[in-house]
Amino acid sequence: MERVIWLLSLFLFLTSLHVFGAAPIDCSFLLGQVLKNSKDETKVISNLSDLHPTNPPSFHSLQKKVFENQSKEDRFKAISELPLDRVVAAPGHRFLRKPEQVKGLAEYISKNNGGNFQHDRILINIVTHHDGKIKEVDLWNAHHRFLAYRLAGFEKLGQLNLDNIDILVNGAQPWGEPWGHYLPSAGIDLNRFREFRVVPVGGDIRPGTVTLSGKLTNYELGSRNTIGQLMSNTMRDTKPKVGVYFGTFDPIHEGHVRVARAAMKSAGLDEILIAPNLTSIEKPNASDSKYRVAMTALRIKKEDGINLYTGDSSSLIDQFGRDPFFERVGQIYGTKKLYQVIGQDSFEKLVEQGKIKSDSNRIYLVNPRKEAGGALTIPEHLKEIAIPIEGDRLSPLSSTEIRNKILSNVRPQDNELDPLLYDYIKKHHLYGSK
Repeated sequence: MERVIWLLSLFLFLTSLHVFGAAPIDCSFLLGQVLKNSKDETKVISNLSDLHPTNPPSFHSLQKKVFENQSKEDRFKAISELPLDRVVAAPGHRFLRKPEQVKGLAEYISKNNGGNFQHDRILINIVTHHDGKIKEVDLWNAHHRFLAYRLAGFEKLGQLNLDNIDILVNGAQPWGEPWGHYLPSAGIDLNRFREFRVVPVGGDIRPGTVTLSGKLTNYELGSRNTIGQLMSNTMRDTKPKVGVYFGTFDPIHEGHVRVARAAMKSAGLDEILIAPNLTSIEKPNASDSKYRVAMTALRIKKEDGINLYTGDSSSLIDQFGRDPFFERVGQIYGTKKLYQVIGQDSFEKLVEQGKIKSDSNRIYLVNPRKEAGGALTIPEHLKEIAIPIEGDRLSPLSSTEIRNKILSNVRPQDNELDPLLYDYIKKHHLYGSK
Protein backbone atom coordinates (compact mmCIF):
# COMPACT_ATOMS: atom_id res chain seq x y z
CA MET A 1 0.00 0.00 0.00
CA GLU A 2 2.86 2.38 0.87
CA ARG A 3 4.40 1.75 -2.56
CA VAL A 4 1.09 2.59 -4.28
CA ILE A 5 0.75 5.85 -2.35
CA TRP A 6 4.37 6.77 -3.10
CA LEU A 7 3.96 6.05 -6.83
CA LEU A 8 0.76 8.10 -6.94
CA SER A 9 2.50 11.04 -5.25
CA LEU A 10 5.39 10.86 -7.69
CA PHE A 11 3.02 10.71 -10.67
CA LEU A 12 1.12 13.77 -9.46
CA PHE A 13 4.40 15.64 -8.99
CA LEU A 14 5.72 14.77 -12.42
CA THR A 15 2.48 15.54 -14.22
CA SER A 16 2.81 19.11 -12.93
CA LEU A 17 6.10 19.46 -14.80
CA HIS A 18 6.73 20.43 -18.40
CA VAL A 19 8.21 17.01 -19.16
CA PHE A 20 4.75 15.45 -18.94
CA GLY A 21 3.27 17.77 -21.52
CA ALA A 22 1.72 20.30 -19.13
CA ALA A 23 2.24 24.01 -19.66
CA PRO A 24 5.68 25.13 -18.46
CA ILE A 25 5.77 26.41 -14.90
CA ASP A 26 7.23 29.92 -14.65
CA CYS A 27 10.32 28.85 -12.73
CA SER A 28 12.88 30.89 -14.63
CA PHE A 29 13.88 32.51 -11.35
CA LEU A 30 14.95 29.05 -10.20
CA LEU A 31 16.84 28.52 -13.49
CA GLY A 32 15.79 24.89 -13.59
CA GLN A 33 13.69 22.30 -11.84
CA VAL A 34 15.48 19.66 -9.81
CA LEU A 35 13.85 16.62 -8.22
CA LYS A 36 15.98 16.42 -5.09
CA ASN A 37 16.65 13.32 -3.02
CA SER A 38 19.13 14.84 -0.59
CA LYS A 39 19.08 14.59 3.15
CA ASP A 40 19.62 17.47 5.55
CA GLU A 41 23.36 16.91 5.88
CA THR A 42 24.13 17.75 2.25
CA LYS A 43 25.91 21.02 1.57
CA VAL A 44 23.56 22.42 -1.05
CA ILE A 45 22.67 26.09 -0.63
CA SER A 46 18.89 26.26 -0.79
CA ASN A 47 18.14 29.95 -0.22
CA LEU A 48 19.63 31.94 -3.10
CA SER A 49 16.79 34.38 -3.78
CA ASP A 50 15.10 37.20 -1.91
CA LEU A 51 12.42 38.51 -4.28
CA HIS A 52 9.06 36.78 -4.23
CA PRO A 53 8.30 35.05 -7.55
CA THR A 54 4.95 36.79 -8.06
CA ASN A 55 5.56 40.22 -6.52
CA PRO A 56 8.01 42.48 -8.40
CA PRO A 57 10.28 44.81 -6.42
CA SER A 58 8.91 48.19 -5.40
CA PHE A 59 10.64 51.54 -6.04
CA HIS A 60 7.96 53.84 -4.63
CA SER A 61 10.57 55.69 -2.55
CA LEU A 62 11.99 57.17 -5.76
CA GLN A 63 9.53 60.01 -6.37
CA LYS A 64 11.17 61.67 -9.37
CA LYS A 65 10.02 60.68 -12.82
CA VAL A 66 12.50 59.72 -15.48
CA PHE A 67 12.19 60.10 -19.25
CA GLU A 68 14.28 58.87 -22.14
CA ASN A 69 15.21 62.38 -23.29
CA GLN A 70 16.69 63.40 -19.94
CA SER A 71 20.40 64.00 -19.44
CA LYS A 72 22.66 61.56 -17.68
CA GLU A 73 22.92 63.97 -14.74
CA ASP A 74 19.12 64.21 -14.31
CA ARG A 75 18.82 60.44 -14.50
CA PHE A 76 21.48 60.12 -11.83
CA LYS A 77 19.71 62.55 -9.51
CA ALA A 78 16.48 60.57 -9.79
CA ILE A 79 18.06 57.41 -8.41
CA SER A 80 20.82 58.86 -6.21
CA GLU A 81 19.08 57.95 -2.94
CA LEU A 82 18.55 54.30 -3.86
CA PRO A 83 20.62 51.90 -1.71
CA LEU A 84 23.00 49.70 -3.69
CA ASP A 85 21.39 46.66 -2.02
CA ARG A 86 18.03 47.46 -3.66
CA VAL A 87 19.29 47.40 -7.26
CA VAL A 88 18.12 44.24 -9.04
CA ALA A 89 20.84 41.90 -10.32
CA ALA A 90 20.72 40.55 -13.87
CA PRO A 91 19.36 37.03 -14.53
CA GLY A 92 22.03 34.38 -14.19
CA HIS A 93 23.58 36.24 -11.25
CA ARG A 94 22.40 34.38 -8.18
CA PHE A 95 26.02 33.60 -7.45
CA LEU A 96 29.23 35.04 -8.92
CA ARG A 97 31.62 32.72 -10.74
CA LYS A 98 34.73 34.50 -9.46
CA PRO A 99 33.91 35.77 -5.96
CA GLU A 100 37.61 36.10 -5.15
CA GLN A 101 37.72 39.18 -7.41
CA VAL A 102 35.36 41.16 -5.17
CA LYS A 103 37.72 41.72 -2.24
CA GLY A 104 40.59 42.80 -4.47
CA LEU A 105 38.37 45.27 -6.31
CA ALA A 106 37.08 46.59 -2.98
CA GLU A 107 40.63 47.29 -1.82
CA TYR A 108 41.39 49.17 -5.05
CA ILE A 109 38.18 51.20 -4.75
CA SER A 110 38.88 52.09 -1.11
CA LYS A 111 42.46 53.20 -1.80
CA ASN A 112 41.63 55.18 -4.95
CA ASN A 113 38.58 57.21 -4.00
CA GLY A 114 36.17 55.00 -5.88
CA GLY A 115 38.60 54.00 -8.61
CA ASN A 116 38.67 54.79 -12.31
CA PHE A 117 36.54 52.56 -14.54
CA GLN A 118 35.78 54.97 -17.37
CA HIS A 119 37.13 52.43 -19.88
CA ASP A 120 34.50 49.89 -18.76
CA ARG A 121 31.63 51.72 -17.14
CA ILE A 122 28.92 50.12 -15.04
CA LEU A 123 25.61 49.92 -16.89
CA ILE A 124 22.50 50.79 -14.88
CA ASN A 125 19.12 50.61 -16.59
CA ILE A 126 16.05 52.44 -15.32
CA VAL A 127 12.82 50.89 -16.59
CA THR A 128 9.81 53.18 -16.32
CA HIS A 129 6.06 53.07 -16.58
CA HIS A 130 4.39 55.05 -19.40
CA ASP A 131 4.06 58.09 -17.12
CA GLY A 132 7.76 58.17 -16.25
CA LYS A 133 7.44 56.63 -12.79
CA ILE A 134 10.30 54.29 -12.00
CA LYS A 135 9.35 50.65 -12.36
CA GLU A 136 12.75 49.12 -11.63
CA VAL A 137 16.45 49.97 -11.35
CA ASP A 138 18.59 47.18 -12.79
CA LEU A 139 22.25 46.33 -13.02
CA TRP A 140 23.31 45.09 -16.44
CA ASN A 141 27.01 44.34 -16.00
CA ALA A 142 30.02 44.55 -13.67
CA HIS A 143 28.38 42.66 -10.81
CA HIS A 144 31.75 41.91 -9.19
CA ARG A 145 32.59 45.61 -9.22
CA PHE A 146 29.19 46.61 -7.88
CA LEU A 147 29.59 44.24 -4.96
CA ALA A 148 33.07 45.62 -4.41
CA TYR A 149 31.64 49.14 -4.03
CA ARG A 150 29.27 47.83 -1.42
CA LEU A 151 32.08 46.01 0.39
CA ALA A 152 34.16 49.22 0.28
CA GLY A 153 31.46 51.07 2.23
CA PHE A 154 29.42 52.70 -0.55
CA GLU A 155 25.75 52.58 0.40
CA LYS A 156 23.79 54.60 -2.19
CA LEU A 157 23.97 55.04 -5.94
CA GLY A 158 24.57 58.77 -5.49
CA GLN A 159 27.95 58.03 -3.91
CA LEU A 160 29.31 56.53 -7.13
CA ASN A 161 31.44 58.60 -9.48
CA LEU A 162 29.20 59.48 -12.42
CA ASP A 163 32.16 59.09 -14.79
CA ASN A 164 32.29 55.39 -13.89
CA ILE A 165 28.70 54.59 -14.89
CA ASP A 166 26.28 54.85 -17.80
CA ILE A 167 22.60 55.23 -17.02
CA LEU A 168 20.10 53.95 -19.55
CA VAL A 169 16.35 54.54 -19.52
CA ASN A 170 14.38 51.65 -20.99
CA GLY A 171 17.63 50.54 -22.60
CA ALA A 172 18.40 53.87 -24.30
CA GLN A 173 21.21 56.40 -23.88
CA PRO A 174 20.35 60.13 -23.39
CA TRP A 175 20.98 60.76 -27.10
CA GLY A 176 18.39 58.11 -28.00
CA GLU A 177 20.63 55.21 -28.99
CA PRO A 178 19.04 51.90 -27.87
CA TRP A 179 21.36 49.36 -26.27
CA GLY A 180 20.59 45.65 -26.10
CA HIS A 181 20.87 43.81 -22.82
CA TYR A 182 23.60 41.13 -22.99
CA LEU A 183 22.71 38.13 -20.84
CA PRO A 184 23.94 34.57 -20.23
CA SER A 185 21.39 32.19 -21.75
CA ALA A 186 21.93 30.04 -18.66
CA GLY A 187 19.98 32.58 -16.63
CA ILE A 188 16.82 33.01 -18.69
CA ASP A 189 13.97 30.92 -20.05
CA LEU A 190 14.69 30.70 -23.78
CA ASN A 191 11.22 29.29 -24.46
CA ARG A 192 9.57 32.30 -22.86
CA PHE A 193 11.77 35.01 -24.38
CA ARG A 194 12.10 33.96 -28.00
CA GLU A 195 12.96 37.42 -29.40
CA PHE A 196 16.61 37.16 -28.46
CA ARG A 197 19.65 37.45 -30.68
CA VAL A 198 22.82 35.42 -30.20
CA VAL A 199 25.91 37.51 -29.49
CA PRO A 200 29.08 36.37 -31.33
CA VAL A 201 31.71 34.88 -29.04
CA GLY A 202 34.87 36.91 -28.52
CA GLY A 203 36.72 38.87 -25.85
CA ASP A 204 34.61 38.76 -22.69
CA ILE A 205 31.61 37.31 -24.57
CA ARG A 206 31.14 33.67 -23.59
CA PRO A 207 29.28 30.99 -25.58
CA GLY A 208 25.54 31.21 -24.98
CA THR A 209 25.39 35.00 -24.57
CA VAL A 210 22.20 36.53 -25.96
CA THR A 211 20.79 40.03 -26.18
CA LEU A 212 17.26 41.19 -25.39
CA SER A 213 15.36 44.46 -25.32
CA GLY A 214 16.29 46.99 -22.63
CA LYS A 215 12.60 47.62 -22.00
CA LEU A 216 12.41 44.32 -20.11
CA THR A 217 13.25 44.46 -16.41
CA ASN A 218 15.66 42.02 -14.82
CA TYR A 219 12.76 40.76 -12.74
CA GLU A 220 10.62 40.11 -15.83
CA LEU A 221 13.54 38.23 -17.36
CA GLY A 222 13.70 35.92 -14.35
CA SER A 223 16.02 37.51 -11.79
CA ARG A 224 15.01 37.07 -8.18
CA ASN A 225 18.09 38.59 -6.58
CA THR A 226 18.86 42.09 -5.44
CA ILE A 227 22.47 43.14 -5.02
CA GLY A 228 22.08 42.64 -1.26
CA GLN A 229 21.10 38.99 -1.73
CA LEU A 230 23.78 38.49 -4.37
CA MET A 231 26.37 39.66 -1.86
CA SER A 232 25.02 37.20 0.70
CA ASN A 233 25.07 34.32 -1.79
CA THR A 234 28.56 35.10 -3.06
CA MET A 235 30.21 35.45 0.31
CA ARG A 236 28.89 32.20 1.77
CA ASP A 237 31.55 29.66 2.64
CA THR A 238 29.55 26.59 1.59
CA LYS A 239 30.32 25.63 -2.00
CA PRO A 240 29.03 22.13 -2.80
CA LYS A 241 30.68 19.82 -5.32
CA VAL A 242 28.05 18.87 -7.90
CA GLY A 243 28.30 16.38 -10.76
CA VAL A 244 26.16 16.07 -13.88
CA TYR A 245 25.56 12.74 -15.59
CA PHE A 246 24.14 13.00 -19.12
CA GLY A 247 22.62 10.07 -20.95
CA THR A 248 19.64 8.81 -22.88
CA PHE A 249 18.69 6.52 -19.95
CA ASP A 250 16.39 4.38 -22.10
CA PRO A 251 15.91 2.93 -19.54
CA ILE A 252 18.11 3.88 -16.59
CA HIS A 253 19.61 0.62 -15.31
CA GLU A 254 21.70 -0.50 -12.36
CA GLY A 255 24.93 0.06 -14.31
CA HIS A 256 24.08 3.77 -14.54
CA VAL A 257 23.40 3.89 -10.81
CA ARG A 258 26.69 2.17 -10.00
CA VAL A 259 28.58 4.67 -12.14
CA ALA A 260 26.83 7.57 -10.37
CA ARG A 261 27.66 6.14 -6.95
CA ALA A 262 31.29 5.52 -7.96
CA ALA A 263 31.62 9.06 -9.33
CA MET A 264 30.27 10.55 -6.09
CA LYS A 265 32.68 8.50 -4.01
CA SER A 266 35.68 8.97 -6.29
CA ALA A 267 35.42 12.78 -6.46
CA GLY A 268 33.77 13.36 -3.06
CA LEU A 269 30.69 14.92 -4.65
CA ASP A 270 27.94 16.28 -2.45
CA GLU A 271 25.31 15.65 -5.10
CA ILE A 272 25.05 14.32 -8.63
CA LEU A 273 22.45 15.47 -11.12
CA ILE A 274 21.06 13.04 -13.68
CA ALA A 275 20.25 14.98 -16.87
CA PRO A 276 18.43 12.86 -19.49
CA ASN A 277 19.06 13.96 -23.06
CA LEU A 278 15.61 15.16 -24.12
CA THR A 279 16.70 15.17 -27.75
CA SER A 280 19.39 12.91 -29.16
CA ILE A 281 20.85 13.14 -32.65
CA GLU A 282 22.79 9.92 -32.15
CA LYS A 283 19.72 8.03 -30.88
CA PRO A 284 16.76 9.34 -32.89
CA ASN A 285 14.66 6.28 -32.03
CA ALA A 286 14.87 6.79 -28.29
CA SER A 287 11.68 6.48 -26.27
CA ASP A 288 9.64 9.59 -25.56
CA SER A 289 11.46 11.71 -22.99
CA LYS A 290 8.47 11.71 -20.63
CA TYR A 291 8.90 7.95 -20.09
CA ARG A 292 12.67 8.14 -19.71
CA VAL A 293 12.42 11.00 -17.20
CA ALA A 294 9.66 9.24 -15.25
CA MET A 295 11.69 6.00 -15.04
CA THR A 296 14.76 7.92 -13.92
CA ALA A 297 12.71 9.66 -11.23
CA LEU A 298 11.42 6.31 -9.99
CA ARG A 299 14.89 4.82 -9.72
CA ILE A 300 16.90 7.67 -8.24
CA LYS A 301 14.26 8.25 -5.56
CA LYS A 302 16.02 5.49 -3.64
CA GLU A 303 19.45 7.14 -3.90
CA ASP A 304 20.40 9.86 -1.44
CA GLY A 305 22.23 12.68 -3.19
CA ILE A 306 21.41 11.51 -6.72
CA ASN A 307 18.97 14.04 -8.15
CA LEU A 308 17.12 14.55 -11.44
CA TYR A 309 17.11 17.61 -13.68
CA THR A 310 13.53 17.91 -14.95
CA GLY A 311 13.75 21.29 -16.68
CA ASP A 312 13.98 21.87 -20.43
CA SER A 313 17.69 21.28 -20.85
CA SER A 314 17.39 20.78 -24.62
CA SER A 315 16.50 24.41 -25.41
CA LEU A 316 19.83 25.44 -23.93
CA ILE A 317 22.07 22.54 -24.90
CA ASP A 318 20.82 22.13 -28.47
CA GLN A 319 21.58 25.78 -29.25
CA PHE A 320 24.72 26.49 -27.23
CA GLY A 321 26.22 23.21 -26.08
CA ARG A 322 26.83 22.05 -22.55
CA ASP A 323 28.99 24.90 -21.22
CA PRO A 324 25.99 27.20 -20.56
CA PHE A 325 24.10 24.27 -19.03
CA PHE A 326 26.88 23.80 -16.49
CA GLU A 327 26.77 27.52 -15.83
CA ARG A 328 23.07 27.10 -15.08
CA VAL A 329 23.77 24.21 -12.70
CA GLY A 330 26.37 26.34 -10.95
CA GLN A 331 23.78 29.08 -10.49
CA ILE A 332 21.19 26.63 -9.18
CA TYR A 333 23.53 25.25 -6.55
CA GLY A 334 25.62 28.36 -5.89
CA THR A 335 28.95 26.79 -6.80
CA LYS A 336 31.64 26.60 -9.45
CA LYS A 337 32.81 23.15 -8.30
CA LEU A 338 31.22 21.30 -11.20
CA TYR A 339 31.92 17.85 -12.64
CA GLN A 340 30.72 15.88 -15.67
CA VAL A 341 30.45 12.11 -15.55
CA ILE A 342 31.46 10.69 -18.92
CA GLY A 343 32.37 7.30 -20.39
CA GLN A 344 35.86 6.62 -21.71
CA ASP A 345 34.70 6.23 -25.31
CA SER A 346 32.88 9.58 -25.28
CA PHE A 347 35.78 11.28 -23.52
CA GLU A 348 38.35 10.03 -26.03
CA LYS A 349 36.11 11.04 -28.93
CA LEU A 350 35.77 14.60 -27.62
CA VAL A 351 39.52 14.81 -26.98
CA GLU A 352 40.22 13.67 -30.54
CA GLN A 353 37.83 16.32 -31.85
CA GLY A 354 39.51 19.00 -29.73
CA LYS A 355 36.27 19.74 -27.86
CA ILE A 356 37.70 19.43 -24.34
CA LYS A 357 39.77 22.45 -23.35
CA SER A 358 42.09 22.89 -20.40
CA ASP A 359 40.05 25.94 -19.31
CA SER A 360 36.77 23.98 -19.21
CA ASN A 361 34.16 25.14 -16.70
CA ARG A 362 33.98 21.63 -15.19
CA ILE A 363 36.11 18.62 -14.33
CA TYR A 364 35.52 15.40 -16.27
CA LEU A 365 35.03 12.21 -14.27
CA VAL A 366 35.89 9.51 -16.79
CA ASN A 367 34.44 6.04 -16.39
CA PRO A 368 37.05 3.59 -17.78
CA ARG A 369 36.03 0.84 -20.20
CA LYS A 370 35.76 -2.37 -18.22
CA GLU A 371 36.59 -4.61 -21.17
CA ALA A 372 39.82 -2.64 -21.67
CA GLY A 373 40.93 -3.47 -18.16
CA GLY A 374 40.30 0.08 -17.04
CA ALA A 375 43.25 1.40 -19.07
CA LEU A 376 42.76 5.11 -19.59
CA THR A 377 45.30 7.61 -20.86
CA ILE A 378 44.58 11.25 -20.13
CA PRO A 379 46.55 13.79 -22.20
CA GLU A 380 49.06 15.79 -20.18
CA HIS A 381 47.36 19.13 -20.86
CA LEU A 382 44.03 17.78 -19.52
CA LYS A 383 45.23 16.12 -16.32
CA GLU A 384 44.00 19.06 -14.24
CA ILE A 385 40.44 18.67 -15.49
CA ALA A 386 40.04 14.92 -16.10
CA ILE A 387 39.98 12.26 -13.38
CA PRO A 388 39.37 8.50 -13.77
CA ILE A 389 36.46 7.14 -11.76
CA GLU A 390 37.53 4.44 -9.36
CA GLY A 391 34.82 1.89 -8.81
CA ASP A 392 33.65 -1.66 -9.24
CA ARG A 393 34.76 -3.87 -12.07
CA LEU A 394 31.43 -5.55 -12.72
CA SER A 395 30.54 -6.45 -16.26
CA PRO A 396 29.19 -3.39 -18.04
CA LEU A 397 25.48 -3.11 -18.72
CA SER A 398 23.82 -1.42 -21.66
CA SER A 399 20.30 -0.15 -22.13
CA THR A 400 20.23 -2.01 -25.46
CA GLU A 401 20.72 -5.32 -23.66
CA ILE A 402 17.95 -4.48 -21.22
CA ARG A 403 15.56 -3.54 -24.03
CA ASN A 404 16.38 -6.71 -25.99
CA LYS A 405 15.66 -8.88 -22.96
CA ILE A 406 12.30 -7.22 -22.45
CA LEU A 407 11.51 -7.54 -26.17
CA SER A 408 12.30 -11.27 -25.87
CA ASN A 409 9.99 -11.50 -22.86
CA VAL A 410 12.93 -12.16 -20.53
CA ARG A 411 12.78 -10.33 -17.23
CA PRO A 412 16.12 -8.62 -16.40
CA GLN A 413 17.69 -9.53 -13.08
CA ASP A 414 17.21 -7.14 -10.18
CA ASN A 415 20.90 -6.20 -10.30
CA GLU A 416 20.36 -5.16 -13.92
CA LEU A 417 17.05 -3.31 -13.74
CA ASP A 418 15.10 -2.19 -10.69
CA PRO A 419 11.82 -4.14 -10.32
CA LEU A 420 9.85 -0.89 -10.08
CA LEU A 421 11.07 0.05 -13.53
CA TYR A 422 10.20 -3.33 -14.96
CA ASP A 423 6.65 -2.88 -13.68
CA TYR A 424 6.51 0.61 -15.19
CA ILE A 425 7.78 -0.64 -18.56
CA LYS A 426 5.18 -3.41 -18.66
CA LYS A 427 2.40 -1.02 -17.66
CA HIS A 428 3.24 1.42 -20.46
CA HIS A 429 4.09 -1.30 -23.02
CA LEU A 430 7.59 0.03 -23.64
CA TYR A 431 10.23 -1.81 -25.67
CA GLY A 432 7.71 -4.22 -27.15
CA SER A 433 6.59 -5.51 -23.76
CA LYS A 434 3.10 -6.94 -23.36
